[in-house]
Amino acid sequence: ESSRIPGMRFGTALEDALRRDFTVNGLFYNVNEGIVEDFTKRGISDMKLRIIRTPLPACETFRDDPLRIMRAIRFASRLGFELDSEIKFCARLPEILNALVNK
Repeated sequence: ESSRIPGMRFGTALEDALRRDFTVNGLFYNVNEGIVEDFTKRGISDMKLRIIRTPLPACETFRDDPLRIMRAIRFASRLGFELDSEIKFCARLPEILNALVNK
């Protein structure tokens, strides 16, 4: 049967964590075990080091959604975190800036 509704499947926890905007937002609390799970392997250390970093390459993340640049800046300023150098580099690229302006 033909349908306009796209097929859906549940992703894995790793896939979900990698789709998040920042590693610190990719931390999951496992209620059954009472532990925090860090599928990106960088979220907990980034939290301790107070760094805003993307789980995937920053330029890829910002091409997908340029508004994430604004979220990164807001998180860093509100929480007293530093922006990762890759975020700073990608946020200055003309293609990313144009995408943000045209969003």
